[in-house]
Amino acid sequence: MFLIEKMELYPFSPNERVIADYILKEKYAIRRKSTAEIAEAAYASKSALVRFAKKLDFQGWVDFKEAFLDELTYLDSQKTGIDANLPFQAEDDMATIAANLSSLKKEAIDDTLSLNKGEALEVAVNLLVQSETIHIFAASNNLLNAQEFALQMSRIQKDVRIHQLQGEVMFNAYLAKKKSCAIIISYSGETLQLLRIMRLLKRQGVPSILLTSIGDNSSTPLATHVLRLATREKLYSKIGTFSTDTSITFLLECLYAGVFAKNYDANLSLRKNASRFIEFERTSSSEILKEE
Repeated sequence: MFLIEKMELYPFSPNERVIADYILKEKYAIRRKSTAEIAEAAYASKSALVRFAKKLDFQGWVDFKEAFLDELTYLDSQKTGIDANLPFQAEDDMATIAANLSSLKKEAIDDTLSLNKGEALEVAVNLLVQSETIHIFAASNNLLNAQEFALQMSRIQKDVRIHQLQGEVMFNAYLAKKKSCAIIISYSGETLQLLRIMRLLKRQGVPSILLTSIGDNSSTPLATHVLRLATREKLYSKIGTFSTDTSITFLLECLYAGVFAKNYDANLSLRKNASRFIEFERTSSSEILKEE
């Protein structure tokens, strides 16, 4: 649920409802107003604003204000550009379809980058570096998005294990060691079995990184760290998961690159030497592809 939706639906007291209505009406205008000015305009005190923010699960007023403005900016950015659910129409020719998909994927990457600050990515990368094993839990095609990440990480000697939701997945979560961590990929944040897995991981003391849509959902309180996915697609009424898949892949590539960069020279040497030894039969007549 988006923060704006939560503010509209939350059972505030009458005085708190005045604050919520004022913020929803003023929107971007609160950016340039001080806490005292907002409190006065909403017939409240500064401490009431802090209590209001805490009811919405923020540490204080400043955190709430920043999140509210960020959400407004993100939602407004979606009013332009390609429709992620229906990026092309029946009458479009192949050139138009290809151009629209290209634009949509670029927008998804830009969205993902804007939603995840460098500090959040850095914290997630540090957790992956410190972990002896990285477990990935996801469903459906999100598992396919994770496979390339697992392959690349294995080539710099990081142990990544992908778990499907069938079979022994709950035992895998239960047996995960405390020196490991988990990556959970859930666009809705409401997949029941993933929620069960996250509760189990939390009980076992295994830290987790959740990749999910913006807004509140049942998964976010269970995660140690949260990274946000471009949130443009509906759950069902869409042609494909073009935007979400691009966002997931981009985030996983950022995490891999971050882990690689932590030991750049050694990892680069390892990749080069291993490829040269194992793939020695690969040749090309192209000057671009030829190795030195």
